[in-house]
Amino acid sequence: MAQNDRYRDRMELSDESRGAAEKPAADVRAALETLRTSGAISVEAVEDAFADAGIDGVQTIGDERAVAFGAAAPEGGCIFGEVSADVLTVEIGGIIMDGGCLPAVGH
Repeated sequence: MAQNDRYRDRMELSDESRGAAEKPAADVRAALETLRTSGAISVEAVEDAFADAGIDGVQTIGDERAVAFGAAAPEGGCIFGEVSADVLTVEIGGIIMDGGCLPAVGH
């Protein structure tokens, strides 16, 4: 069974790529914390938070209750996580084994 979920594993990320992603990830985290505490969560608001941090092409899955997100970081890898009324996670990591920053819907 573990092999069936291997496509979700993340590749290693270099220290340089991780370092380049820290500032935009912090900017996204601050914007999403404001959304979370205000209750103004939406796919569009998450996309705007990434755009304001200078990151284009964010992938999102969700609605006004919770949004999972992933976007290519400035020098490789991904900034990914989830925001809901109860939870905010913003992480930096490599791309997943099947490519991209989020698993494909329906896997």
